[in-house]
Parts: sequence; C-alpha cells; structure tokens
Amino acid sequence: MNKLNKASILLCMLAIVLAGLISSCRKESNTVGPTNLVKDIPTTDVITNWNDALLKIERYAAGYRPCPIGRAMGYTGWAIYETALPGMPDYQSLASNYPGWTVPTFDKNQQINWPLALNACQAYMFKLFFPSELVQINGVESALKSKYSANVSQTVIDASIKWGQDVAAATYNWAKSDVVVHDAQLDVTQGHVYTHTNIPGRYAAPANKNGEAADLNFTMFPKFGEGRVFAITNSDRVIPEPLPYSEDKNSQYYQQNLEVFTRTTFGNDYDKWIAEFWSDDILGETFSPPTRWFAISTQVYNSSLCNLEKAVITNAKMGIALNDVVVACWGNKYKYDIERPIQYIRRVLSKDPAYPEAVNWLTILGDPKMTPPFPAYPSGHSTMGGAAAEVLTAEFGIDFAITDRCHEGRTEFNGTPRPFPNFYAMAEENALSRIPLGVHCRQDCTSGVTMGYQIGRKVNKLPFKK
Repeated sequence: MNKLNKASILLCMLAIVLAGLISSCRKESNTVGPTNLVKDIPTTDVITNWNDALLKIERYAAGYRPCPIGRAMGYTGWAIYETALPGMPDYQSLASNYPGWTVPTFDKNQQINWPLALNACQAYMFKLFFPSELVQINGVESALKSKYSANVSQTVIDASIKWGQDVAAATYNWAKSDVVVHDAQLDVTQGHVYTHTNIPGRYAAPANKNGEAADLNFTMFPKFGEGRVFAITNSDRVIPEPLPYSEDKNSQYYQQNLEVFTRTTFGNDYDKWIAEFWSDDILGETFSPPTRWFAISTQVYNSSLCNLEKAVITNAKMGIALNDVVVACWGNKYKYDIERPIQYIRRVLSKDPAYPEAVNWLTILGDPKMTPPFPAYPSGHSTMGGAAAEVLTAEFGIDFAITDRCHEGRTEFNGTPRPFPNFYAMAEENALSRIPLGVHCRQDCTSGVTMGYQIGRKVNKLPFKK
C-alpha cells in the first residue's frame, strides 16, 4: 500500500471519529453539566406553551375560578422550580421549609434535558389538577416531548421525564394534604351552608334580572381562607377595617356606592372599555383573573430577552403569590362579609327620587347573577394584580413597558390592546376597573391592591437564591 493510500485511509478514519464525536455532542445537548445550565437555554416555550394551555383549559373549567386555579398554579410553580433546580446553581431548594414536602434526591450522575423534564413535570401536574382536560394536556405534552427529544439519547429522555414526574408526584402529594381546600372546585360551597344574616351592609346574593329571589345561602369558597400559604404570615393578611355602614348621603359608604352607580349608569366609553378589558368574570368567555397574569407573563417572556431560567423563576413566583393572595383575600372576604354595590344601590339609592335607575340597576355585566357570588371586601382582582405586579417588577424591572394584548381581536367587548409604562400601572388600572364594572366600591379595590403588593413583596423575599 503506497503512502498516498495510507494517508487517505487515515483521513477517512479521522473523519469518521470526528463525525461520531459531533453526533455524540449533539445527542447529549441540554444535559446536566457545567455547560448545561437552565439559564443557557434561550427558548421559553416549555413554559409559555403550558401557560397558553392554561388559558384555554381554565376558560371553560367550571368551579376553578378564582380560588382553585391560583392554588393549582402555586403548586405547579413549586414543582417546576424544584425540577429545574439542579440546573440552576445560583438557587436553592426550599422544600425543607415546608413540613410534609419531600423532594426526591437528584442523582448528579444522570444526564437531564431540562425542557423535557419541565414538560413532564407540568403535564403531570395539569393532568391531576385538570383531569377532565386530558386530550388537550396530552397534545401539549406530546408536541413538546417530540420537539425536545430530537437528537437526544433515549437514556437521557427517560431520565429527564422521570425526574420531572417524580418531583411533580411529590409536590402533588403534598398539595393533597391541604385537605380543607384541596379539590374545592368539585364543591364550590366546600360543604358549607352560608347563613345570610339580613343585617344591612352584609353580603347576600342578589335576585336575578327578572326579580326572582336568589339562593341567599349560596356563596363560593367560604373556607378558602384556611388554605395553606407559602410566603405570608398572619400579619400580612391584615387590611384596614372597612368603612362603617351608613345610609347617610354624606357618608363615605354612601358616596362610594354612588360613585359605582354614577359611573355605570352615566359613564363614558372609556370607562366601559377599562371595565370590560379587565373583567374576566364570565366562564366560557375569558380566562379568570389569576390566569390573566400568566397570559401577561407570557407576553413579557416573548417581548424580552428572557431565558428559560427567568421564565421558570417568574412562573413559580407568580403561582406562589397567587396562591397566597386567594387564601388571604378570601379569609378577609368572609371575615368582613361586606355587601356588593348592587345590594346597596337597589336597596338604598333607589329611595332617592333623583336616582330612578337605581331600582333595577345592573352592572356592566348585565344579569345580576354575574355579580361574583361572594362578599366584596377586599377585591380579588385587586389583590391578584398587586401581587403579580410585584413579582413581575422584581424580575423585569420598574421601567418595563408593556402593551397588554390579552383580548386582542375580541368582538364581544372592546379588547383593543392597552399600553402601560410598568406593571404597577397595570395593577392599579386592573383594581380600579372594578368600580365602572359595578361589582366593587373603591375601598374594596384600594385595600385589595395594597394587600396584594404586600404579599408579592413577601414572595420576592423568599430565599430562592443562595
């Protein structure tokens, strides 16, 4: 064999070895190791696709709004955080801070594809929290699994899926131990018969639009205030005492209800736009208020240079904050048991000849049955928005401008996108939108958003970072 032939053979052999090495590197991309950190993955679709699925699922899911959905996403947030944690060396596990929650031990010798693990984790949690939506859930899971399995060895695929599912299983088992509120969507009364007191100023379900008597003993989630919280203490649940009940025309109580009546009855198109833009009250028409903030989060991820680690942390904190908000808010709702404006306007303002429209007054939602069936103080929308604004501001900054396109293209109401200079502006408009909608007085909104800010700050202070 001459020298030329030998050289050709050697070059061919070298090319084969190099090709094998390159193929091997491609196969094991996104696996655990010093060059495989979650923050090095620039795509966030393994988070945003599940956020989008949440919007579609929850829009039609009876019984989940507004409390169980916040809780479901709180535990899902913990699950994705602990799943991604071995690939986030700047962060630490918080599981040991919560009795009853034990996360599986991570085997540092195994190789993990983080998007595959996160996909498996979220699919597992969604299947248990939304068991009636398996077709849609399986579709999202399958699409993401197919995308992130390309050029990855079966060993890594199996290990990644198992890790995500194991963390999810441990987290869901912990969720089940919170027995007072677990699966509350199956019975929104939580087995409790609400006692209507007939005391002026106390909540009662309004009659329907035909004047027929409503079930005065029906309310939603009366025991949700007893649920498990993750970041807050009892002091974080304290809000100002509500205004004393009064029928005096000069009292703040009267004037705040008059404001609601005036802005709904004689309001302008701009008020109506804001009211409907933030409403998200009607099952089947839109997603609910807690889910709205995951829709906003997705818009933030897509409009910023956001890596997967940032999306995981933000989604986790958002879920944790919304869980704590609904628990604290509903605890106060049933503590103070304050009536809705429709009760006061029809009962008290209707006595004044100057307000003939008050007799059969309706909110912007139309049918009185669309008035949320639980006490008013504080506003749930407002608390959720305040907490969400704190989380988003902590992660993306005080000057992050955003145009909210959540309802772009809707024809049932004015869904024209609205621009905001920062997340606090969003939270404030969201809170005060409940006045021109007709379902809350000003005190409900201001106390609610303030409590939301406090809860969001407490979530941001959890020791996620080492």
